[in-house]
Amino acid sequence: MMFLAATKSEIDTLGSLVRRNGGATVEVFAAEDKEKALIILDGNPQIEHPLLVPVELLFSGGKVGLNRGRYLFMVGIWVPAVDRAEFLDWYRNEHLPILLECPTWNGCRFVERAVREGCQFHALHQLEDRSALQSEERRRSRATPWFMRLKRHPWFDEPFTRQLYICDKAG
Repeated sequence: MMFLAATKSEIDTLGSLVRRNGGATVEVFAAEDKEKALIILDGNPQIEHPLLVPVELLFSGGKVGLNRGRYLFMVGIWVPAVDRAEFLDWYRNEHLPILLECPTWNGCRFVERAVREGCQFHALHQLEDRSALQSEERRRSRATPWFMRLKRHPWFDEPFTRQLYICDKAG
């Protein structure tokens, strides 16, 4: 799996490159301000481009992929290597299952990107409706004892990057 984050104009320019790659499922999302965009290539893409970021799928839950939600909520998460195992255990076994109790929180792909130090993760949440971000399930997932214990770390929660995208087109 790879994803490409760029400006909307760069995504439009790269459209022909992506369309020529017949071996991948392509999902395109645009930020609400239309200034940023995200393409997810799933399958075995054979595309070389400096903006493409190869990632490894670590786990997924719920319904993910093409046409599995009108919105994509991407969370960028950097974790020190020493805390990797506990963080992944929390995300996979507590946080994500609670989120998936929300009827409009369709699913999530959790990926890792190689970095020099620590671990860089991206949670690619697919939502049927943006109201899922204000749901009781999300609030509850962020109020557990395990969440509060992790929150004591300076790298946890506040430094995470968050971006909401809207499904633009798929192919």
